[in-house]
Amino acid sequence: MKTLKKFVPALLILSIAFVSACKKNRDDLNDTTTASDNEQSETFSNDVMNIADNAAKTGESGARTSEVQEVYEALSQCATVTHDSVSNPRILTIDFGTTNCQGADGRNRRGKIIVSYTGRYFEIGSVKTMNFDNFYRNDNKIEGTRVITNNGLDAQGRMNWTINAQNMKIIKSNGKIHTWNSVRTRTMLAGNDTKTWTDDIYEITGSSTGVNANGLNYTANITKPLHRALSCRWIDSGTIEITPEERATRTVDFGNGNCDDQATVSVRKKTRNITLN
Repeated sequence: MKTLKKFVPALLILSIAFVSACKKNRDDLNDTTTASDNEQSETFSNDVMNIADNAAKTGESGARTSEVQEVYEALSQCATVTHDSVSNPRILTIDFGTTNCQGADGRNRRGKIIVSYTGRYFEIGSVKTMNFDNFYRNDNKIEGTRVITNNGLDAQGRMNWTINAQNMKIIKSNGKIHTWNSVRTRTMLAGNDTKTWTDDIYEITGSSTGVNANGLNYTANITKPLHRALSCRWIDSGTIEITPEERATRTVDFGNGNCDDQATVSVRKKTRNITLN
């Protein structure tokens, strides 16, 4: 009887541990919140940076080519670009208005992106600082500061920039909040020798920390450089390893170079598909 009494509690503990392990494993398989949030931050960050770059080109040349307007799409007819080239640093304001305006890319935007900069995009040592004034993308509000520094040429002769995202926040349309800080290196692979933006290709490396929309801390490291061609609306290849608090590490794979809105999330040898923003 004493042996049985000792055995029953031990069995109960094992049962609880087994159920907890199963539940945690099931949560890992089903919970793609962090992966989706991190992907959204990557997409939104690239979006606003490319909008600012395109607007800066507008300010420098006085006009966009029809090719850029048609393919890059984000500015469309929605934004008013104001370029103060007298102030120091110079100020570029991209104003989408106070109500949603749908761009040719099908995304709604409103509010302002405000960029202060010390030199042109390709000028070595130039620093660009981006802030947001009630800026929304598809009713998701973006806040925070992005500082982009032109580092010049790397050992392979490629122009590259350091992107420091500070206190970034997405207030989602459902009221949930995702926050993060990151340091990225953006290296230009192609397009430097032309005046059009649609042939520009970049790779992105780096890491970030944040708190996902469910309140869990996480870390994210790019393990294979992200590939971003401006002729495509999405990151088309590369991988990120993401480790949420008290969760297994998961890998987000953006594919093999095809331009589409699909990626996969793998956890414990299980894989799920996600749709990119």
